Amino acid sequence: MGDAMKDNGEHIREAVAGGTWIFLGSLSNSIAGLIFWLVITWLAGVRSIGIASSIVSASSIAVTFITAGMNIAVVREVAARGREMIIASLLLAFIMGSIAAIIAAPLAKALGYSRLTVIASLLAILSVMSMTSQSSLIGLEMFKESFISTLVGSLSKLGVGVLLAVIGFKEIAPLIGYIVAPLTIMCTALMFIRLPMNVREERYMVDGIKKIALMAVSNYPYVFSNQLLTMLNVYIFAYLVREEIATGTLYMTLMIALAMASIPSSILSAALPIGTRRGTNPFSEGFRIGLALTTPIIAVAIPLADKLLRTINPDLVSGTLALRILMLSIAPLILMTTIIMRLNKEGAVREIALIGIMRLTLLIILLPILTKSMGVNGAAIAFLITNIALIPAALIYERTLLRCLIVLWGLHITTLIITYAMPFSKVFVALIGLLISIAVMHISGIYKIDEMCGTIRFIVYTLKM
Repeated sequence: MGDAMKDNGEHIREAVAGGTWIFLGSLSNSIAGLIFWLVITWLAGVRSIGIASSIVSASSIAVTFITAGMNIAVVREVAARGREMIIASLLLAFIMGSIAAIIAAPLAKALGYSRLTVIASLLAILSVMSMTSQSSLIGLEMFKESFISTLVGSLSKLGVGVLLAVIGFKEIAPLIGYIVAPLTIMCTALMFIRLPMNVREERYMVDGIKKIALMAVSNYPYVFSNQLLTMLNVYIFAYLVREEIATGTLYMTLMIALAMASIPSSILSAALPIGTRRGTNPFSEGFRIGLALTTPIIAVAIPLADKLLRTINPDLVSGTLALRILMLSIAPLILMTTIIMRLNKEGAVREIALIGIMRLTLLIILLPILTKSMGVNGAAIAFLITNIALIPAALIYERTLLRCLIVLWGLHITTLIITYAMPFSKVFVALIGLLISIAVMHISGIYKIDEMCGTIRFIVYTLKM
């Protein structure tokens, strides 16, 4: 029993280390993305963000519609069966990406951007290939290499996109940057992987394609509904309101909220291959540590949401309430991610499909109604309600997470209440929120200060390795 607990603790540390690299990849992408969009808005205006984000969303819809669930399937199958599964996954990715490219064109045209359909199609196939390459790295627990490939892709997007914006290409600038990024990521990832070129097992490769496809189908409802909460949300919003500035505002607020959620989700992403290869359950601790690390950031960001958006572009300030609502969605979203990762490790196909169908149905009902009546804020509320509604279903599989969820999510809600209730400067409220969050986590035992310091020291040690 003691050895088992010791082993599980080691696997949790490995998940934190892996999550650190995955998060740094997301962070580098987010920072490069913020700089990227900041320059684009300065040089080309928020209208260009609205157009570009709509095309990116159209491409993402096509990719999701065809390949939803494939990223999790590749991680799991590569972790379970090794490097040989990568060739099978890339072949399947090329086939699925080609189909997604065909679908992306009419989706872009439906928004009124016929001249950009080729870009939408090219982005679709490159995104599928890039996603598969990155998932293969994670499945092999090559977390640092995953970070490097993401960093290279982010910098290439920033460099090319900003250069074109300076030249004066307007909405074309961010779109070309988006195309360069997945191409660079794919090439860098494949250099690290060093694909086995032995074609001894043609039948093995066919079997591999079938296994990955079956696993992807199993995950399809959940991942499709998850994507509906993000990029597809933006597309539907653009289609319903036909306002490019409002669409750009929703896109930016979603990206900021998801950047914060990437801390716990990165740890959970690393936990999937580790749990699969070692037969352990690092997911509950991954939820606690990841969400606890994110809570002080949320406590500061909620009061300062307007300042954050104004720093990016004054036209985005209208999305302040939407951003605060989206930050309240992070805790239930991470709870759901925790359960889904655990169910994937256990191969609980039926449960994963059921949760996904529930999310998809609820959001399809809520999004048109709330968006038509409340605009950007309505889309954010639809995001929040959809995540909250599935909390009881998630807790059926892991009831031990309830206390942790109540404490940490309660801190997020309390910070929002204080933000609107206290007649003080938002900077002061942010400081109060930060101190309260750290104190409550320590007193409740959810995440003591010494453990937080220990985690930070371990992360620093990981980065030095």
